[in-house]
Amino acid sequence: MTERMSAKQYREQFVEPKAVVSARILITNMPPSANGLRKSFIKEGKVISVKSDGYSDWRKAAVTEIQSQGAGRVEGPYRLSIVAQRHWRSKQARDIDNIIKPISDALVKAGVVQDDSLAECVTARWADDLQGHAVVIDVEVCL
Repeated sequence: MTERMSAKQYREQFVEPKAVVSARILITNMPPSANGLRKSFIKEGKVISVKSDGYSDWRKAAVTEIQSQGAGRVEGPYRLSIVAQRHWRSKQARDIDNIIKPISDALVKAGVVQDDSLAECVTARWADDLQGHAVVIDVEVCL
């Protein structure tokens, strides 16, 4: 006869990401620029700001992609390194710093990090060949 697993044991074994000291995550679509993450409009005399449709769609897909990779959970203060494909599907120049916020938000939503305020060091750079990936992300615990 087999013993039944408690709900807590089930979550720890199958649902909640395991704590890790580092994680490498590959993203297949370039995040939107931080300049386009929100849209604003006036409703009943008040300015309302909501996530843009493009950002919401990208974040949902990115979170699913991150979770499917089983990256684990980096607890506490961390270092974040982002390498993005130069000229991803466009020759239009982009600012590298505008991809940091959407990536940080997706890492929080996916459960890889607890809060993006815990980032102690963030680096971002362009690369010329990420072998079909838009972004390669490394997250590691600050020791």
